[in-house]
Amino acid sequence: MKIRSNIIVLIAASLLSAEVPDPLTLDFCQEQARANYPLIKQSELLSSAADQKIRNLTSNWWPQFTINGQSSYQSDVTSIDLPPGSPITIPIPAKDSYKVTLDISNTVYDGGLTRRQKELEQTGLQVDQQNLEVELYRIRERINQVFFTALLLQENEKLLRVMSDEIKARLAVVESGVRNGVVLASNADVLRAELVKIDQQLMEITLGRESVLEILSEYFKQPVPPQVQFAVPVSENPPELVEITRPELSLMNLQARKIDASKSLLSARLRPRAAVFGQVGYGQPGLNMLSPDFDDFYMFGVRLSWTPWNWNQTRREKQWFDLQKNIILTQKETFEQQIRILLRKDRAEIRKFEALIGKDDEIIVLRAKITGTIAAQLENGVVTATEYLTELNAETQARLNKQLHLIRLASARADYQFDSGKKD
Repeated sequence: MKIRSNIIVLIAASLLSAEVPDPLTLDFCQEQARANYPLIKQSELLSSAADQKIRNLTSNWWPQFTINGQSSYQSDVTSIDLPPGSPITIPIPAKDSYKVTLDISNTVYDGGLTRRQKELEQTGLQVDQQNLEVELYRIRERINQVFFTALLLQENEKLLRVMSDEIKARLAVVESGVRNGVVLASNADVLRAELVKIDQQLMEITLGRESVLEILSEYFKQPVPPQVQFAVPVSENPPELVEITRPELSLMNLQARKIDASKSLLSARLRPRAAVFGQVGYGQPGLNMLSPDFDDFYMFGVRLSWTPWNWNQTRREKQWFDLQKNIILTQKETFEQQIRILLRKDRAEIRKFEALIGKDDEIIVLRAKITGTIAAQLENGVVTATEYLTELNAETQARLNKQLHLIRLASARADYQFDSGKKD
C-alpha cells in the first residue's frame, strides 16, 4: 500500500509539472510563470482568513453565556428605625454578601449590523484577491521581456551561422585561388579573421541564451532544455477601438465598492438593537435583600439600546469616505487615460514596423545581388576579401534588420495585448 501511494504521488507531481514544448510559445511561458508563481498560493489563504472572520461575525447571533462570581463586604446597609415597642420587626441585612450567576444574552435585532459587516468582509476579500491578480498580471510583462530577448538572440544566431557557412564556402574557394597564385593570401586571412569574429559573437549569444533559460527555469520551477527553440508569436493587428480590461480597473471598482460597504456599516451602527437576556443565580442575599439566608433566583427580559445622535460623527465619517471614493475614481480616470496613451503608442509602433518590414524585403534582394557580384569578383581576384566582407555584412545586417523588425512587431502586438488587458 505504501509503494502504491508513493507511485500515485509521483504521477500526480508529474501531471502538475507541464512538459516544456518545443518550440516554446509565449502563451505557454505566461501560463507556466503564473501557475508556478509563489504568490498564487496566497489566494487560498486570503479566502480562509475571510471565512474565519465571517464565521466569527455569525456568532453574533448565538447566545452568549457568562458566569460571574462575587463576594463583598460593605460598611453599611439599609435599615429602618422603628418607634420603641413597635410590633413590626424588620431584619437588618448582613454587611457581607455572596453571589454566583449565569447570565445569558441573545441578540434578536442589530439593525443589520452583522449583515453589513459580512458584506464588508466579502468586499474586502475581493479587493485583496484583485490586488493579488494585479500582481500576477505583471508577470506577463516580465515574461514578454524575457521571451522576446530570447527570440532576438535565437534569430541573430541563425543568421550568424548562415553567414559563417557562406564565409567558409567562400574561404575554400579563395584558398584554392591562393594555391594557384590567382588570389592574394591576405584575402584568406581576412576571411579567417571574420570567422573568428563570428565565433565570438556566437559565444556571446550562447551565454545570453543560457541566462534567459535560467530565468525561465526559475519561473517554470523546472529546467528548460538548452536546445529549445522559441516560436515567433502570430497575431493579428489590434482594432482601433478596444475595451480596456486591465485588472487595475477592476481593483479600483472593488475599492469603491468597499467604501460604499463601509458607509452602509456606519448607517447600521446608528440603528436600535434589541436582545433578550436572562440570569439565574445563587447567593446571600437573593433578590430579597432583607433575607439573611442563601437563596436561588432568576430574572429575564428584553434589552433595547439606541444611540440616535452622536454629534454628527457619522456624517463626518461618511463625508471622509466620499472623499476617499472620489480619490479612487480620479485615480481610475487617470489610469484609463494613461492606458489610452499607451495603446496609441503601441498602434503607432505596429504601423511603423509593418512599414519597415515591407522595405526590408526590397533591401535584402538588392543587397543579395550586390554580394553575389562581389563574391564572383573575389574568386577571380578582382576585389579584396575586405570589400567582399563589407558587402556581405551589409546583406547580413539587412537580414538582421528584418528579423529585428519582425520580432519588434510581435513584441508591439504583445505590448498592446498587455496594455489593453486582453488575454489573447
